[in-house]
Amino acid sequence: MSEQERLLAQLGDMLAKIARPHRADDELPIDLRSRLSQMGFPCSELTTREELIARLWARKRSLVAAMSAEWGGPGLTPPSAA
Repeated sequence: MSEQERLLAQLGDMLAKIARPHRADDELPIDLRSRLSQMGFPCSELTTREELIARLWARKRSLVAAMSAEWGGPGLTPPSAA
């Protein structure tokens, strides 16, 4: 698994944890905020889930776009899944 694929998996995991149903007054757990900071998303107890979700999706979109650009499109044959 490449570093980009690993980061995509981490972003998906964090999105799943942050976007799940919650009460309006629920803060993000400290360990989750710590993991987000390690991933480059500094946040505090005042950072809203909506803001974090938008930032995570923006990073995920840019990463997927960068990975797609590396492939080169349908003119090139992608590597086999062997």
